[in-house]
Amino acid sequence: MQNKTLLYILIAFVAVFLIFDIFSLFARKPKFEVTFYQTKVEADFSDASTITSLADLYFKKDEDLLNYKESYLNAASSTFIDYFKKISDEIGKNLIVISYKNNATERAGILEIEEIAVIKNLVSEKDNQYELSMGKLQINSNKDSEFVIKLPENSKIISIDPTPTSIDKNILKWMGESLEYFPTVIYTKEY
Repeated sequence: MQNKTLLYILIAFVAVFLIFDIFSLFARKPKFEVTFYQTKVEADFSDASTITSLADLYFKKDEDLLNYKESYLNAASSTFIDYFKKISDEIGKNLIVISYKNNATERAGILEIEEIAVIKNLVSEKDNQYELSMGKLQINSNKDSEFVIKLPENSKIISIDPTPTSIDKNILKWMGESLEYFPTVIYTKEY
């Protein structure tokens, strides 16, 4: 009889903690909201490309903004380089971070983050055709995002996958949630 009572108490104890854990999981929300995100890739006729990312993060509490900013500035560089090492293994392409710099500026509850990196081997060349690609690397776009590829002015586009939202000469744009994976663009020099 005592064993049954002890078992029921133990089950009730575990159930209470399980309910508490589930409630805590659903109650946790990100401390910020992404209000704007843009990635711009500038490529030319070499294997080095520049990627510039801009993000505006809105924080309700100044304390959360300051804590995030401090953590971000302390870890951003090593995290960025590690990310490209991991991606290189994933897509089978040796992407090398040649340079990286970042900046985080706060204004009126918004943390503006800018990252600029020069990446080697993002563009490959074969038979006078240049391919800008990271395979089918998934991209987490949202309604407030923009992805831009700027090709050299004297380039001729051969193919683009997926289709951009807009094309203006040598500038390709994907807006909002229209982009699911990193684009593959094949282009050549126009003489």
